[in-house]
Amino acid sequence: MMITLVKKQTGREFINEMEKQYKSIDEAEKILKGNPTNMILYVDLENWKHYLKNPDEKIKRTTSLVTDELILGEIELQLLNTIKRERPRSIRELARMTGKDVSVVQPKIKNLVNNGLIQLKKQYKNSKTPYLNYDQINIAV
Repeated sequence: MMITLVKKQTGREFINEMEKQYKSIDEAEKILKGNPTNMILYVDLENWKHYLKNPDEKIKRTTSLVTDELILGEIELQLLNTIKRERPRSIRELARMTGKDVSVVQPKIKNLVNNGLIQLKKQYKNSKTPYLNYDQINIAV
């Protein structure tokens, strides 16, 4: 199964992501110098430099995942839709919103996180907020 994750953003948002990931262009260039075959970093740097000059440009970024391990059944799709539309503050709240038991939701969320479809943001105490970092998910079987 091939999954394409689509994220719409501006050049400014892309720059912010690069700064979080690499700190600065100089740091990214040092890393690339130590590993000149890192094509992802090379492309990130080229794009970073471009969007510094064009911060308001609209971008449609895609990430592709190929996996045979992910099963997207009715529950997983319901969880993804609920996370996107309702923005639950915790996995427990997500379970409540979907009418599912936490013991059913927890492993499904873990699988979606492990396969890169969602992310968890640590909140207060042991609570984690699930969120989609993408605007669109395309699935090709």
